[in-house]
Amino acid sequence: MEQQHISDNKRMAKNTVYMYARMFVTMLIGLYTSRVVLASLGFEDYGLYNVVGGIIAMFGFLNGAMTNTTSRYITFYLGKNNLKRLQDVFSTAFYIHLLIAVIIVVLGETIGLWYVFEKLVVPEGRFMAAMWLYQFTIITAAANIISVPFNASIIAHEKMSTYAILAIIDSVSKLVIAISIVHVPFDRLIYYGLMIMLVQLMNNAICWVYCTKRFEGVRIKILFDRPLFKEMFGFTGWNLFGNFSHVFFTQGLNLILNFFCGTAVNAARGIAVQVEGVVRQFATNIQTAINPQIIKSYAQSENDRFFSLIFASSRYCFYLLFLLALPIILEADFLLTLWLGVFPEHTINFLRITLATVTLEALVTPMFMANLASGKVKIYQIVMCVISVLFIPITFYAIKITKVPETVFICMLLMTIVEIIARIFIVHYQVDLPKGQYFKKVILNVFLVAVCSSVLPVLIHIQMPFSGWLRFIVVGIVSFLSVGLVSFYIGANKHERLIVKSYVLARIKSYVTHNKQ
Repeated sequence: MEQQHISDNKRMAKNTVYMYARMFVTMLIGLYTSRVVLASLGFEDYGLYNVVGGIIAMFGFLNGAMTNTTSRYITFYLGKNNLKRLQDVFSTAFYIHLLIAVIIVVLGETIGLWYVFEKLVVPEGRFMAAMWLYQFTIITAAANIISVPFNASIIAHEKMSTYAILAIIDSVSKLVIAISIVHVPFDRLIYYGLMIMLVQLMNNAICWVYCTKRFEGVRIKILFDRPLFKEMFGFTGWNLFGNFSHVFFTQGLNLILNFFCGTAVNAARGIAVQVEGVVRQFATNIQTAINPQIIKSYAQSENDRFFSLIFASSRYCFYLLFLLALPIILEADFLLTLWLGVFPEHTINFLRITLATVTLEALVTPMFMANLASGKVKIYQIVMCVISVLFIPITFYAIKITKVPETVFICMLLMTIVEIIARIFIVHYQVDLPKGQYFKKVILNVFLVAVCSSVLPVLIHIQMPFSGWLRFIVVGIVSFLSVGLVSFYIGANKHERLIVKSYVLARIKSYVTHNKQ
């Protein structure tokens, strides 16, 4: 068993490297693509693109819930080595997603269309472009929903190299589209929406073909396993609460900002979300590599490994995000100017609060996976739904009273803190997670790392009176060293420090031996 764990750990490490290679390439391409798109479309059309896409995403909570269900079931039965059950799960998941895609299209062409006509704030003369963009977005959403079981299969089988390649193809394609916008002879927003839809359809087709040819469990059989359908859909039913509340809140922010502040502020939020996505990938990369092992260790009743994976991934996801987020938060003005040149008002504050929020959210993903692995999702999702739904009216009235757009993001940060506390106690109740150890080994550790490692970079940022390359480089280097060293000496335990030291010494010894030869 110990040998198997070593093999699993090596696979996780290799998959993490693949995910970071994916992140590095897609990050560079994505940031440049955003700059080109913003410059080509302008603030108004860029904001319109973000808010129209958000309407469909509100219906996508159905898809999000089923994504989690599919990934959990496929990974669980892979851990059990049950091929027949795995094929039944995949087929059932495919038909359920097909049904969900139809539901999304129906809701999009009724309730969603009503909102576009009656409530959406659209700049004068841009309604027809908004309508075309909306239709492209519906088709894209439906195709992505049907593709979920295939993507879940790639992750469950831990084929992160393929996952990375598909993401890079997607990023390169979108860059080509962004560069070509200025050369089109018709409406740029319509062209952009159309081409993004075609790229998504192409990438989904590649994913489907790969999974069908590579994985034995990916077989669409003509069947209706009523008990399995009921079990998976029942599991999904409770996940709907959490996914609905999350999407309703995050996309609701977009609509609230649109209602009170207009599309220019939506553009500012869109830029902040772009950077958030880049930073979030740091945590997602390591978490995506670990998630299958969390579920498999639970399926095999290896509780010690199950808890250790949760603790370790919570801490290191936070450390990795904070390593990147700290210099960006401090040097947001310089970086945005360097990246975009000109950007909408409020973008800097939106970005800073969003990065603080997403860094804290890194703590909760392993808790969510622990809940998902157990299958005991009822109480967890109800509580998360209640918290999120309660914060919607709080956010609405807060911005209505203050008239300050940043209020929306402050409410989001407060909600994240409340959710973290709630998740710890719920998962303790569900899977006997030692909450005392979690507070001591995770919460206390990340708090000490965040405080201790921030002091020197903040002082340098304040004391250097001018912004520019020099301050950015100094703050960046100091932040990297400060967060890295504090994470190693305070954030890591004795065993983890020993592993790192042994690895570094082994690499040095290998390098010296190679040079002598």
